[in-house]
Amino acid sequence: MGDLTAEDRPHASCCERRPHAGALPPAIPGFSMTSSPPTPNFTPGPTPNGHLAPRPASLFAARARRLRELAADAALADWLRFVAHLADAQADVQRLLDEDIRAAGCLDAAGHLDLVRLPALPLWQRAAVLLAERIAAVDSPAAAKAARALLALDDGTREALALRVLGGETRAEDLHGAPLACAALELLATGAAALARPQIHTGIGKSCPVCDGPALVATLETSATSGLRYLHCAHCNTAWHHVRAQCTHCHDARGVSYQSLEKAEEIPLWRAETCDACHAYLKLFDRTKVRELDPVADDLASLELDLALGEAGYRRTGANAYLLLLGEHAGA
Repeated sequence: MGDLTAEDRPHASCCERRPHAGALPPAIPGFSMTSSPPTPNFTPGPTPNGHLAPRPASLFAARARRLRELAADAALADWLRFVAHLADAQADVQRLLDEDIRAAGCLDAAGHLDLVRLPALPLWQRAAVLLAERIAAVDSPAAAKAARALLALDDGTREALALRVLGGETRAEDLHGAPLACAALELLATGAAALARPQIHTGIGKSCPVCDGPALVATLETSATSGLRYLHCAHCNTAWHHVRAQCTHCHDARGVSYQSLEKAEEIPLWRAETCDACHAYLKLFDRTKVRELDPVADDLASLELDLALGEAGYRRTGANAYLLLLGEHAGA
């Protein structure tokens, strides 16, 4: 395993929530951190779009493909394939419920999405059941357990499970049903966010402009937005622009570095932005290297980077709900 290496000093990022104890597997021994000098200047880039709306019609199918590609040589191959099955089911149910999601009125008059309202909607219950029915057909013990667990719950218990998932407060009894509850929440939130037109006036917001969710990861974008950093919502898949010269959590502009597991001349696909002022980090993925990267899929596949950063004393901020469930689910 390569050492963590540090490059330039743009912005790190920290969100509100820390992963719960035990959410990640035990740290792998042998990681260490080295630093290289910061990059002193930045070249001005193109004018950013304030936000990039998700495209639910293609997002989940593309994620499933990316997960299977990453699983080909990953230590967590079985887990990545399980989440790929979830993404397949999400793509199928999204096509079925697209018009219903558009008509559901999930957004308020100001175009804001209140995530905690979603589990109370009959449409969320329907989406959860449809996802479970499709996962039940997958030839996988983990998928079968997940489907049985969710389908065995009554509506009220299922709603309570979804609220715990949103709050990052899952219990031992939620072990198998939580991934499907999470997938159903993401499905509705993404469909609603595709319709939102938030007003963004600055490039320093740390929360999603649609649902106020934390950033899951950041990406460096391509084509017309090349070189610009966008934060990606952990809940609704909205992306919003954030400047690259200060920490997205504490706004410090001095103690931020890029960290990676690769010692290479070229900038790697997966890095993390760490902040020595608040000791938190946000992953940064470079879409100019792999256009088909998916924030959720690549986040799961780069778990070793999380482990190394944790051992180096940094804490993760925005939580990937599928990642938080990994430690429990992998042992099921």
